[in-house]
Amino acid sequence: MPVLTNDQLSALARTGAGNNEIEAVLRRAMTPEEKQVVMAARAAWKADRAVKRSKTKLASSDRQRLADRTLSRVDLLPCADPDRRARLEADPVAWLMFYLSGTYTRPFERPHIEIVSGAVKAHESRGRFVVAAERGIGKSAILWGMILYFVLSGKERYPVCVPWADKALKRAFRFWKSALCFNENLLSDYPEFCAPFATARGVAQRVTTRTCGVGWERFGLKIDDPCGCQLTVGEGMIVLPARLGCIGGSTINGNIRGLNHPQSDGTVLRPTMALLDDVQDRSTAKSPEQIADTCAIIDGDVAGCGEAGRDMPMLMACNCIQPGDVSEHYLAHPEWHALRVPCVERWPTGWSDKKSRCRELWEEWHDLFLSGKGDRTFYRKNHKAMTAGMKLSAPAAFAGAENCPDPFYGVMRMYHRMEHSAFMAERQQTPIDPVSVAGPYTLRKETIMQRTTKRAQCERPDWVTNIYASSDVNPSYALSTVVVGFGRDQTAAVLWYGIHPMSILGGIPAPEHNRQLFAALSEHGRAIAGLPCPPEAWAIDAGGTNFDGVVRFAGEAAKLCGVPALAFTGRGSKAYKPYGKTMVHGQLRERCHGCHDVKDGRHIRWVAWHADYWGEVAQKAWLGEVGAPGSVSLHDGNHEDFAIQITNKRLMGRADVGGDTLWNWHNLPGKQDFHDAMAQAYALAAFSGIGTGGQVEAKPKAKANIPMYRPSGRK
Repeated sequence: MPVLTNDQLSALARTGAGNNEIEAVLRRAMTPEEKQVVMAARAAWKADRAVKRSKTKLASSDRQRLADRTLSRVDLLPCADPDRRARLEADPVAWLMFYLSGTYTRPFERPHIEIVSGAVKAHESRGRFVVAAERGIGKSAILWGMILYFVLSGKERYPVCVPWADKALKRAFRFWKSALCFNENLLSDYPEFCAPFATARGVAQRVTTRTCGVGWERFGLKIDDPCGCQLTVGEGMIVLPARLGCIGGSTINGNIRGLNHPQSDGTVLRPTMALLDDVQDRSTAKSPEQIADTCAIIDGDVAGCGEAGRDMPMLMACNCIQPGDVSEHYLAHPEWHALRVPCVERWPTGWSDKKSRCRELWEEWHDLFLSGKGDRTFYRKNHKAMTAGMKLSAPAAFAGAENCPDPFYGVMRMYHRMEHSAFMAERQQTPIDPVSVAGPYTLRKETIMQRTTKRAQCERPDWVTNIYASSDVNPSYALSTVVVGFGRDQTAAVLWYGIHPMSILGGIPAPEHNRQLFAALSEHGRAIAGLPCPPEAWAIDAGGTNFDGVVRFAGEAAKLCGVPALAFTGRGSKAYKPYGKTMVHGQLRERCHGCHDVKDGRHIRWVAWHADYWGEVAQKAWLGEVGAPGSVSLHDGNHEDFAIQITNKRLMGRADVGGDTLWNWHNLPGKQDFHDAMAQAYALAAFSGIGTGGQVEAKPKAKANIPMYRPSGRK
């Protein structure tokens, strides 16, 4: 007969089996002791069932919520290797190569190292840096990696990436998302940043629902508190856990002003650093207006998107396309630390000499290259002579290139395919301006901006002996005025410049035109007289329909404003003649002279001047270093628009034709009023006795000495 232990009897009773059923199993009647065990087990079972029935039954949604809470809870593990983390954070290049090894498969070369170095210097100095390097070497990927480096190392709480194109920004967010969600190296050493993203496997909805498990107490969070991380790529932001910071981005033409993140503690986190990537496209680089707009966005919106009262450190990685484009603007900007990294750091020995053996070999190779036969064989045979002394900044970029024996071959092949101008701009970062090259001298806006001194506006240098004002008149736009101090050797200093807006409509009657012009000149004259550096004379452009109004005002200026004024009429090389019936004898100066006439019963006076000659003199003054005899300098400040107007008129050439010197100017799109005002200021200085050759007096005309006899025979 079967024998059951007390535990087996209790288990049988808890199943709900009755006494008869238990005895059937035993095949006998239960003993009193066995009945006692069964009754006790059955009583305990009934008590447990009563307790369970008294509890509220969970709905399916509650059970699901309870399961989700358990699944979304993220336990924070300690850093796998704190020593490694600290060691690599001290070396950004090593940090990128280890934690993002799948991205940076090529060795870091000079362009990459300079970009990393510039970003670190911008962070440390809170300054602005720009690095120009060739296309296709991975500048964008370096910037994306540096964003991660700054935020994960705790150096920047909210670094932002500002590319030109929307597609580039989307690629950046995919890069950051992949690194935070799936990078095992980052997860092991930076679990406080990556753990919530890794458990969500990159699903934005899951990221938002991550809650804290054990280990988050050191960040002030309790179990089941939200981690606080978000993948809001549509808003241009990745929010990191535990208020550790954000990663953000916006295109240049996007809404970068709106980049900020309200945090759970009520504070608003704003961008702390900006890394700008390829800030233009080709159409923008060709348009002065679009260049100016883009620079205004960078200087205003990007630089101003941080916290008020704090400098926004910026690093720009760019590529030159055209002379004077956005990249060139910042490479020459005095407030930006600039570096150009050319593709070819050193050309082959003898390359600049067209008769050298090296150049002859490359010319012969080029002919074979164009024919498509034998060029690589020829190169392999002569490559030592063809590449001696040559040095590249990033030779690994050409490693493994198709039909490319070595990096030198790849670069020279690219040079001939792109042609000289494009290669110098986009690979060497030194664009060639064909207009400037064609002229007798090269004047660029960057050169003018480099003539800025620490002198305050309206501060008069000790060597200045005379101060003159000069205004170019554009009735529909403004009076554009410069106040220039001159030394006796024609060294000049721009003390002040500005505009007085006007809106005189064209086609109105001459008396009304002159009345409005007279009123504008009177108001502007009083403003000039009130400057801390009041001029002793004022030249006013009296060309065209402005002649009568300006001449009339010039006669009354000293009484109305306290500044003597002279009407100036500029003439080109073909029209300026230092003689004529209106010329005042004794008032001939260097390429300018005084004039007098009678009109409508009034004696009128003005000065005629050679606009081409003094335009060249005024421009060439900017080529001299500050302080050099005959040079010109600017007061402290940002003078970009002024510099653009000076260089919007380019001298293409000058030649003697038929005994006369003729000038050929090229006018670029945009205003050039300050150029005309500066040229006129130099003419006024010459009329007052300060010129390149001193004062010039007209020779008296020879008088005929013919004896005359009266009919009487007397003389």
